Amino acid sequence: MARTSKIPNYENWPRQKVKITDLFLDSRNIRLDLSDELSQDALISDLFSNENAMQVLTSIATNGFFPDETPVVVKENNKIVVLEGNRRIAALKALLRPEIIPPKESTIKDILKMSVFVPKELDIVMAPDRDSAMIFLATKHTQNTRRRWSPLRQAYFYKAQLDVGKTVQNLRDDYPTVDIGKFLRYINVHKIAKSITYDTEHITKKVFNEKTFPISTLERLYEDKQFRNFFGFEFDGNGDLQIKTDKDEFEKRFKQVVQDLVEKIEDSRTLNNDEAKKRYLDRLSQRGLTKATTGTGKITTSKDFIEKVAVSIKEKRNRLAPNDIKFTLQSPGVKRMLIELQTIDYRKFPNATHDLLRSFLECALKAYFSHNNVQITLSKNQKYVFLDDVLQKFIDEMDSIKNHEFSVLAQKIKTDSTMQPYSKQFLDATNHNPSIFALEKNVEDAWDTMEKLLRYILDPIKKTI
Repeated sequence: MARTSKIPNYENWPRQKVKITDLFLDSRNIRLDLSDELSQDALISDLFSNENAMQVLTSIATNGFFPDETPVVVKENNKIVVLEGNRRIAALKALLRPEIIPPKESTIKDILKMSVFVPKELDIVMAPDRDSAMIFLATKHTQNTRRRWSPLRQAYFYKAQLDVGKTVQNLRDDYPTVDIGKFLRYINVHKIAKSITYDTEHITKKVFNEKTFPISTLERLYEDKQFRNFFGFEFDGNGDLQIKTDKDEFEKRFKQVVQDLVEKIEDSRTLNNDEAKKRYLDRLSQRGLTKATTGTGKITTSKDFIEKVAVSIKEKRNRLAPNDIKFTLQSPGVKRMLIELQTIDYRKFPNATHDLLRSFLECALKAYFSHNNVQITLSKNQKYVFLDDVLQKFIDEMDSIKNHEFSVLAQKIKTDSTMQPYSKQFLDATNHNPSIFALEKNVEDAWDTMEKLLRYILDPIKKTI
């Protein structure tokens, strides 16, 4: 007996024209697990603050509403609820009533002066029920459309409401079952993180990425009393930091922690209990970041940190290695490799660049040890020094001087078995396996992960180990 298909018959879904004002954004599309119905104003504010609805608004005002972008809706509780097209409907509502987005009101009015016709009615497709529409959305987007938001993304939902004039007490009244203080701590901690200048653009991009920024791991640290004492701060009742130590000293310590977390030098596994957190604080001390001392008595808060503009998507780079790398090794061959990595268009030649990067890493490490008069001991019957040998020697050195950051990074390169672009496994595979090849993104990821370590190797302090 043939199995009945669960795929909806989309041809039977009726089309009709409705007023924009009669359409309601879908509060259940917000993956916050809230029991209360979210207000339409809150949803619209969130889409403009966190989902770039302004870009959609500008497109509609400039080009009109494209006919292939018909919203999919469902009727629930006598309301027409938008399941597919929430950003578009939010944009249209703002074009009709700019005052609903106070921070953008004047900008929207300026856009309207140059806009084409803005519709007050729209064709929609009416799904028979939410489940049928979910099948459609899952098929269209090839992923689970009910995926939960990341913790930091949830926090920015509430920030969007603060940005349009709500108070912290308003949020607590509107969402009595939600720990608003927790999300305010997320927001203020992330704001400070975004105010700092990091060692590489690669790290900066990771800090600004709300989806992947490791706020939950950072929370493990700042919820620990010994960590807050080490850094010299507490939280007030509204989730803001009350920093009692020197602002520059706090920023220096905080920068190191953020870099450790986004680069996965430390993660939830290495910080999974009180003793592990204490060991991490000890490692920070070994790296010169001592326990905070009381400052001048002035309290510093997140308001005193100027959040940088989000990292823009620049014109794609073609050259892998920056020109500002300092090179003091006595090795003409390694110097030539560096110049080639600064010159070759890795987007056109990703495999050649990735292969060169592997040779560069091995030869740079050998030149580094030569610079420091260090001999690599070979095992019995071994004639040559290989990449594996110099990586292990470097790990041993970093352990001996308690440089945990570079030790962990070199260990990742040496032992990672998940075919990450920076790993020796992948570097070797593209060099030896005819079925494995590198793409430009692989080359970028490999360089970005290695860059800080390579800068250290290429400009060492001469010493005898």
